[in-house]
Amino acid sequence: MKEQLESSVTYHNTAKISAIALTKQPQIGQVANELKLLTLPVPRPAKNQVAIQLIASSMHIDEIYAAQGTALGRFYAPKNISVNNPHIMGSSVSGIVVAIGSSIKQFKLGDEVVVIPNESGENGSWATYRCVSARYVMLKPSNMSHVAAAAIMLSACVAWGALRTANIKAGERCLVIGASGAIGSVLVQILKAKSVYVTGVCSAANAKLVRTLGADNTLDYQSTEFTAEKANSFDKAFDLVGGLRIETVAYRWLKLGGKFITVVGPVQYLGERKLSRKEFLQSVCHVMRRSISTIFRGPRYKFCATLPRHVAQEAMQFASEHKIHSPIEMEIPFNLRRIQIAIGVLTSHRTRGRIVIRFENPELPENPENRAESSMEESPLSRCNGH
Repeated sequence: MKEQLESSVTYHNTAKISAIALTKQPQIGQVANELKLLTLPVPRPAKNQVAIQLIASSMHIDEIYAAQGTALGRFYAPKNISVNNPHIMGSSVSGIVVAIGSSIKQFKLGDEVVVIPNESGENGSWATYRCVSARYVMLKPSNMSHVAAAAIMLSACVAWGALRTANIKAGERCLVIGASGAIGSVLVQILKAKSVYVTGVCSAANAKLVRTLGADNTLDYQSTEFTAEKANSFDKAFDLVGGLRIETVAYRWLKLGGKFITVVGPVQYLGERKLSRKEFLQSVCHVMRRSISTIFRGPRYKFCATLPRHVAQEAMQFASEHKIHSPIEMEIPFNLRRIQIAIGVLTSHRTRGRIVIRFENPELPENPENRAESSMEESPLSRCNGH
């Protein structure tokens, strides 16, 4: 506790923070190339906020999509980015409360906390300090490290929302499509803790990982076994990848009274590009049509859009009690070049679990503009610029 209170004193004596941010709107596929390491004024909490010293932050692909204006196919581009109004990247936060707004009663200095994902498109976590509305802050489970808590928060919320939508019962047989990804790897563990038989769909290279997480069986999504028609095999199918092909194949496996639960919809890797208005409307219409038509003729189609703040406490408590974790692909320092390269890994759609940024020794730029430019020249970022 002494060290944590000292952190509060350090914060109050600090005038500047290091932040990794955008100073202009990036083109699609160019987010990594436009990032800069900046020195900015330290944020101070409003009356309904807490200030957090970051210890860890996990990287999410939706952060990249939001920055380039393609999240959900079209939405959440930051507005009016400039040198004087930089867009600090990052949403996930695990850290220590170092200051409290005047109206805050539920937290105290030194509390170890995590931030609940904000449905309005939060950002600002690729920085040494951040201020957050208290309604989106919760105490970190004591048996989780900061890295583990940052890694699992978003995945746990999405997985728990899908679980609620599915109305799982012990003994059911479930198919998890995308079982080795950040959300799928957590969902597999939750389902097993709920006494469900789980078949994970992943690449052959990731089958061992998925079995280690508890899956009873695995299917290679590239094999003929996955696409073979085997009706009445599963009660529920969870789609964490998206695309009409996935939907068609999954329906072949489901029982007539089963459910197909998707967190993505008919567009695979939704957010990778900006959909036309026609494409976006077609996607929305597909979800609505399938949701309504399958009421009368199963299996049911369910699109999961649970707000994280409605499930975060329950999801994190369950994960803590059952020692559920997110596999971690990489732990990287708070360093511009390492984050740029990690974006390339993240957007390859080949990560197993999360990439987590650690802030123990944050990068402190002497001249952030020059340093950012020299790092860009050194970085082999070809894989960040498309696929």
